[in-house]
Amino acid sequence: MRNRIVWLIVGVASSMGALIAFQRAQVFINGKETKEVLVSNNKVYVSVAALREAGAVVSQSGNRLDIQFEPLRGRLQGDMIEGRIGEWLSNGTWRVRVSKVEPAQNPFGRGQGFTATVEFRNLTPNTISLFGSGLDKVLLLDDAGNQLSYADSSFQQKYRSMVRADGFTAELKFGDPNNQLSEVGQPDKLLVQFRSRGGKPALRGFRIFLKEPTVQEGQ
Repeated sequence: MRNRIVWLIVGVASSMGALIAFQRAQVFINGKETKEVLVSNNKVYVSVAALREAGAVVSQSGNRLDIQFEPLRGRLQGDMIEGRIGEWLSNGTWRVRVSKVEPAQNPFGRGQGFTATVEFRNLTPNTISLFGSGLDKVLLLDDAGNQLSYADSSFQQKYRSMVRADGFTAELKFGDPNNQLSEVGQPDKLLVQFRSRGGKPALRGFRIFLKEPTVQEGQ
């Protein structure tokens, strides 16, 4: 298999017009752009090397090639910096603090939502933005196991360039983007996740517990 390029089918264009449009489009795998794309017989192929760079676990034994993407639950349970609401946390590049979470209307439509007040500070000597440093997702998990997303319009500051020690406070509005949840639980955790970029490994993310610890009587 040495020097052999292996390609994996990732989609099929339904018409020549769609095919031409796809050839001109940017292709992202797990949020990472790749140029290693081939189009043949109305099928789109992406190299295994590109999948590996995007986070897939690729192994080969003889003529067998195994490609495994880490399940979402595994990514959520990965190595992250943990703290509680009201605490400043740091990953060496960013300081983050969630100061409060309040009930609000679902920004995507009907039902319950929440507004989280989140502060970000640049710890590096460089001028950077959250998005440029690899910010991937910010999720709010309730105690029923639901994942709530933020409305992008409430977090335009993620594109803002910040000099050293600069920062901002964002009011992130979370809710069910699909309007399918019949009931939403109480806020439990807020996750801030980063992706790899420019060949550099992803920054460590943050897992912030939103429930105040209970104190037993007599303690």
